Amino acid sequence: MRYLVYGTGAVGGLVGGRLALAGSPVTFLVRPYALPALRRDGLRLTGGSHPGHLTAPRLTDDLHTLVERSERPDLVILAVKAWACEQAARSLHAAWDDPPPVLCLLNGIGNEATLARHLGPVRVLPAALTTAVLMPEPGLVRVERERGLDLYSGHPLAPRLAAEFTQAGSRVRQHRDADRMKWSKLITNIVANASSAILGWTPGQVFSHPGVYRLELEALRECVRVMAAQGLRPEGLVGVPVRLLAWSLRLPARLSQPLLRRSVASGRGSKRPSLRADIGRGRSEVDWLNGAIVRFGKQLHVPTPANDVLFETMAELVHGRQTQALWQDRPESLLARAQEAGVPGIQGYNPRTSPGSPG
Repeated sequence: MRYLVYGTGAVGGLVGGRLALAGSPVTFLVRPYALPALRRDGLRLTGGSHPGHLTAPRLTDDLHTLVERSERPDLVILAVKAWACEQAARSLHAAWDDPPPVLCLLNGIGNEATLARHLGPVRVLPAALTTAVLMPEPGLVRVERERGLDLYSGHPLAPRLAAEFTQAGSRVRQHRDADRMKWSKLITNIVANASSAILGWTPGQVFSHPGVYRLELEALRECVRVMAAQGLRPEGLVGVPVRLLAWSLRLPARLSQPLLRRSVASGRGSKRPSLRADIGRGRSEVDWLNGAIVRFGKQLHVPTPANDVLFETMAELVHGRQTQALWQDRPESLLARAQEAGVPGIQGYNPRTSPGSPG
């Protein structure tokens, strides 16, 4: 198949780069600032099971040039941030009278609905990448932890896509329930993400601090409860035992804390939580992560105070209503807000306990 990678960051660079190295025709839609580096140095994939170098990737910084050349891809691989999904959907709808199907690799909840609203449900193929990957500079993709790609099996293109992704070197697992797959991925996305960004801590510090860990624990439990209210159960993803993680949330904090701390430390590699870069940016994926849990919780009458605290605090930092200095290395402030919101497990805890050493 012919592919268009819409968003050539770490995720798009990895998925599209592997397909191109395996011989598939791939065009990369690139931001103008990154175009010179990619033209000069190509696209380099390092780490993981299939490193390689595309010395002359096919590039464009303008979607309409493909239309003018009558180069319609068979599939668009969408790999932008969640806040850019609406604009991407509008652009694809405007570019073609009959837009190609879109593989949605975006994190969070609600992106597939946005695409379906503009392009039609039959053109949307939900997916999730569990491989931890970074792009430290334009054109350089670094795999931190090799896992794979999860794919909704109900779309007509799914069998062919699974075969081509497998041939390109990715482990693929197909799922019959797209919502269950995406919500299971959400569990992994929120782990030590907002709390790390708010406090300026590593995930290891978050999971070593007894009080902040309890806030994390409740946020994860709320996510599972919101899933249950929709009739969804956590399921395993490629390389990620999500069902085991969800089961461990039932344990007392003193038992679950060391288990989850080890899991987080081994799972992320050296990759920093994604929300940290959103401070002061004016937009953030937290709306589609913790914010989605809060919204669905309200609709389904499931209390979500822990996610509400994390979401609202992040929103204040993202939009500049507060400065990071108010929260940096101040778990007592975050826990005081959580206690006031009624998050279980916070009452009676001494928030000035040392955060411990980074994990």
